[in-house]
Amino acid sequence: ANTTIMAAKKNKGKKKSGGKKKTTTRSDSPLLDPTTNQPPVCKFLRQGRCQRGDDCTFTHTPEAAAEGARAAGFKAGKTQDEIEMDAAIAFEVMKKKVESKKEEEVVQQQQQAEVLQAEEEAIQSVDSKNTFLPPGLSSSLSLFTPQQQELAKRLCELGPKNQRHLFEHWTSNNNDAIVNDKKKALMSKLESIDNSYPDGGLMGYLNNAVELLEKSRLGVNPLEGWMPSVPKGEAFEVGTEAFLSTEKLGLTEVGSCGFVLVAGGLGERLGYGDIKIGLPTELATGTSYIQFYIETILAFQSRYAKNGLKLPLCIMTSGDTNDKTVALLSKNNYFGMDKDQITIVQQGMGVPALLDNDAHIAIDSENPYDIQMKPHGHGDIHALLHSQGVAKSWLGKGIKWTVFFQDTNGLAFHTLALSLGVSSKMGLIMNSITCPRKAKQAIGAITKLTKGDQQSTINVEYNQLDPLLRATGHPDGDVNDATGFSPFPGNINQLLFRLDAYVKVLERTKGVMPEFVNPKYKDAGKTVFKKPTRLECMMQDFPTVLVGAEASKVGFTSLASELCFSPVKNATSDGVALQANGTHPGVAATGEADQNGATRQLLRSIGCDVKEGNKVKFSGIEIVSGPDCVLKPSFAACTNEYKNKFTNPSAVKISGRSSLVLRGEGLVIESLDLDGALVIECEKGASGVIRNLTVKNKGWVKLSAETSTDEVIRMRGYNMIKLETETVVFKKDGSIEGNYAPPGSTPKKATPAKAQSTQVKPQSVEKTAPIPVQPTLDLSKPASSEEKESDTFCGGGCSIM
Repeated sequence: ANTTIMAAKKNKGKKKSGGKKKTTTRSDSPLLDPTTNQPPVCKFLRQGRCQRGDDCTFTHTPEAAAEGARAAGFKAGKTQDEIEMDAAIAFEVMKKKVESKKEEEVVQQQQQAEVLQAEEEAIQSVDSKNTFLPPGLSSSLSLFTPQQQELAKRLCELGPKNQRHLFEHWTSNNNDAIVNDKKKALMSKLESIDNSYPDGGLMGYLNNAVELLEKSRLGVNPLEGWMPSVPKGEAFEVGTEAFLSTEKLGLTEVGSCGFVLVAGGLGERLGYGDIKIGLPTELATGTSYIQFYIETILAFQSRYAKNGLKLPLCIMTSGDTNDKTVALLSKNNYFGMDKDQITIVQQGMGVPALLDNDAHIAIDSENPYDIQMKPHGHGDIHALLHSQGVAKSWLGKGIKWTVFFQDTNGLAFHTLALSLGVSSKMGLIMNSITCPRKAKQAIGAITKLTKGDQQSTINVEYNQLDPLLRATGHPDGDVNDATGFSPFPGNINQLLFRLDAYVKVLERTKGVMPEFVNPKYKDAGKTVFKKPTRLECMMQDFPTVLVGAEASKVGFTSLASELCFSPVKNATSDGVALQANGTHPGVAATGEADQNGATRQLLRSIGCDVKEGNKVKFSGIEIVSGPDCVLKPSFAACTNEYKNKFTNPSAVKISGRSSLVLRGEGLVIESLDLDGALVIECEKGASGVIRNLTVKNKGWVKLSAETSTDEVIRMRGYNMIKLETETVVFKKDGSIEGNYAPPGSTPKKATPAKAQSTQVKPQSVEKTAPIPVQPTLDLSKPASSEEKESDTFCGGGCSIM
């Protein structure tokens, strides 16, 4: 070491040729030692003066470190023992560093080897994909986008649930333009499903399906471990103080309510070739369901909304109904609603139908280049309201509540103010509108379920509720209580949400509802389906995504079904069979009859004297013949408003054969005796009082018309013939049209007006004999000898009540 130092000093300052001073430099990229294949040992380390440490590109060895320590000790004037001690320490320290570095190099080499292996496997996998694709698909890949190509490959390598069968029949000949278009259409559909299904795309749908189908095959009980109990809520009888006070409270909230109409259906099942919301709710005025809903919303808006707030309406359509819905609204100028109040969200094309427990997608039986699709369920409405920003937008505009209702229930809004009152009192996030149900009745029941610290108030199907109760300490299962009904009220799929909490949950869940599957098995082993199945979701399952304190803020509002639920969803033939078994038929005739019946019941609840007509049959469906009472929303929309409009209800008498139509916000009925047909209208901005008015005329009658060419008439089984009508109109200028004297003048008995034609053409009447009055009259077919004379039947000798 000393020799090296002295040599360096001796050479210091010498110049190379050219007169330049020689300097000592270090190479960052030293040549490798041919004997060790390593860089040379660092000479500066040997001299005890290497400044780079671990960053030095030359080799650091324990021996060189010891040598450097000795040189440094000699230079510092240390004793020989001290120098040797320093050298030993330097040797051990460097030895550990060298060993650690070797270990790191081994790890790095292993990692590099793993990366190379993964890259090789990926290359082999790609080759394998293309090698094992069905030939027709492999030769057709060039027809598709890169994203579609990758999707097709993934579908073919899903293990037991691979979808190779979708492509195995494809031809390898790509010269047929028509077939190529079909191939591209299928891949576009599959890509659309992959992009739209919210829980992992198409692969997520298939994975979820396999999991749920396996649980179904094994008979896994989704309610296992949950304890049922009666949920919180309130049940009402119309006209009681509790009913009126709660509805009155709700009226303070109805002016800040948004409305969601789940209207995805066509009327084909009913024998109607158009969308169901275009069907008339009743024949007296011909008002369609969508018109009735909008008129009701506008009535609430005009009377209860503050600061010019517009109450919004969102309509969920399907691919089958979207264009027809837009056209219907546009043609009728949105039925008086501003165009910007209405938002339409379209449900997707559905989800793939599944053939078996491995979730193989069903191919269309009529087109081998297409797949079968089925509806995913109305639970999609929550995801649509989130993805389209509807709910959040409403909240920003001052809307506090939102109500969900279905397309053909003319009684839907009888409970709106009532349920708002309940939600306000109880602080509910979600309120299910329900009706009383008999124990074990075949209708879902709202039930509170508890498991540990978890709770959920949801709809439980009737065939699950009874065994669940028996398995959890209720040996009699679902039984009626002192009211004569089950304590678990019946679900009718009408929901009310507090919007701020609803939006918060949508932000967290994106509106995705839990799915279920309900395959119909052909074999005992549950491996073969009778027909393809699919995953579904329901909007009423929203409570299942609530967490923590949210779950405790779910309840119900219950009112008799004849006041809140009468859907029109079945063909007449199906309705006849249902009614024969004691089940509500759910047909057009009962929808109209129940709407009139609910109005009669509300009128009676405030003290009006309204008689009940006879029971009659049309096309095998039994209904009450009348009276037909149509109170338009502009006149009154709830019971408290009825009380304000009929100021002396005991002086209002309506016979069982009568027909009454009232419209206009300025109209008040003080006293009326009606035995016939009466239409009273009060123009916007006008006011009018009916006092001491007596009307007796031939009125309107329902006549059998089951073979009518008009779909609306045929599905009811009858037509409404308007024989005589008394009409009174209060004009904005203060004048009155019709045979009625203003209040304060001498009361004048109205004389019959000339018969007016109905909006639906009456059917011809064959010769028939008089029909004897019976408790239940079957007017489906006219008798053989009845005659038509002028505008009466049987010369005035036959009266159809």
